[in-house]
Amino acid sequence: MTPHPRKLHLFLVAALGVRIFAIAPVALAGKGGGKGAGGAGGNSAGSTTVTVTPGGPYTFGEPVWVTTNAPILPNNAGPWIELMCYSNGTLVGSGDHAGFSGGMGYNDPFYLGPTQSWSGGAADCTVTVFHQDSHKFVTDASTTFHVNG
Repeated sequence: MTPHPRKLHLFLVAALGVRIFAIAPVALAGKGGGKGAGGAGGNSAGSTTVTVTPGGPYTFGEPVWVTTNAPILPNNAGPWIELMCYSNGTLVGSGDHAGFSGGMGYNDPFYLGPTQSWSGGAADCTVTVFHQDSHKFVTDASTTFHVNG
């Protein structure tokens, strides 16, 4: 029997939510990254890259698009793109998009605020590209950038 599409969607959203809370300490501890060519944020692990456009400097409320050259994996295993923004150590913005055509949020922008917990001011954001392998999340690439208030 095929699961009801709404139940499947809720399961996927819940699974991504669990991932956000599971990696928050890692994201806080692992600030790094850099800028790629043309001012766009970019960093890689191996040959996989992640690029944030337009290039910085970034401003509160601005939309940004994230692209990656990570390979598309079968069964929605990835790549997935996650944005997490912190202000004074508090998570103020986050989101997940598919890095493959037809996936949830594919080609949609991430907005650098506002959110319920981010009405203005500066933040530091991390974009992570990941995939699922044997029920584990594997990071393919990441980059960090500052958002001016």
